[in-house]
Amino acid sequence: MQNRRTAAASARAASQSKSSRENFRDLFRRAATCLVLLGVMLLLIPTTWRVVYAVTSLILLVVAFSIRTFQIFNPSSSTLTGLRDRVLTWYKSLDPHQQLYVNVVLCIPFLGYTYLLDARTLFPQLGILFFAYCLWVAGKDVYRIYVTLSGALIGKGLIAVAFAIGSNLAFSFAGWFIGELTHVPPSTFPHTLSFLAILAIPVLAMTVGAVFIPVSIVAVPLVIYLSGVMKQAPRFMKWFLGLNLEKSGHRYTVATLVFQLFFYSTLASVAPRVFFLVLNRFGPQIERTIGNSIYAFDMYPGTECRTASGYRQAPLGDENYVLATRQSGGVKFELPRKCAL
Repeated sequence: MQNRRTAAASARAASQSKSSRENFRDLFRRAATCLVLLGVMLLLIPTTWRVVYAVTSLILLVVAFSIRTFQIFNPSSSTLTGLRDRVLTWYKSLDPHQQLYVNVVLCIPFLGYTYLLDARTLFPQLGILFFAYCLWVAGKDVYRIYVTLSGALIGKGLIAVAFAIGSNLAFSFAGWFIGELTHVPPSTFPHTLSFLAILAIPVLAMTVGAVFIPVSIVAVPLVIYLSGVMKQAPRFMKWFLGLNLEKSGHRYTVATLVFQLFFYSTLASVAPRVFFLVLNRFGPQIERTIGNSIYAFDMYPGTECRTASGYRQAPLGDENYVLATRQSGGVKFELPRKCAL
């Protein structure tokens, strides 16, 4: 009986050893195939991207090779699978906005890696995409705040005030652009003024998320303190202050608040720099677009001023007009002049 058990154990060990050899043979065959494909791709991609592609591919290949080797040596181990399942379960248990915050944090090491690989070409492009994603996260927060506030009467009042402030700021920025370009009152060109204001509103709406931070800094500790008092004397809190605080179902409140403070502080400091960088880089194109809009929608080929063909004009009042003509470099605005039929 003992001999049979020993023989069975030996057979299982031999079978596992054979299976391990086959798995390793298959692993090395796949690794060799990947190296060949890597070499072929290095010949096809541009020279400036070869180092980045080679280093990234080798790192991923080493990681995949190590994981597969661990699985071969430990066929019955479920460590990696269990770890993956626990991470996914934890991620799914977070609130939607917290999941977006985790995504932002996970992108930061990848950006650092791309900066070390190619700080001149790859990193700026991915940095722009990351900044756009951060604006998307801020936009989702703005929408979440809007939905929360719109459910209460006082919240609707705050939304109305915020809309009025945002509209005035949008018209102010639009008027500033038009005034710098034409050197006449922006109200002379109402259609272009409205177009630019509409385009500025989404950018200004992102700043609403920054308003959420100081409110949270004051509100969250207050709610936590009142919740503790509520547990000790719930009847007194309800009778004296009329508060009936319920236990919050949100997790990681403090960590979320700390991330929001850092996230919006960084976004508020980076956004103006990016805005002026875009203005400096695409200034001529932006001015040309604004000039074409004014020329097409806010000016007309009138006869009040004697001009050559191709000129358009807009009234300033008291028989004063601003004239413009479209040239190869864009629309050129002349100094206002007094004209009369």
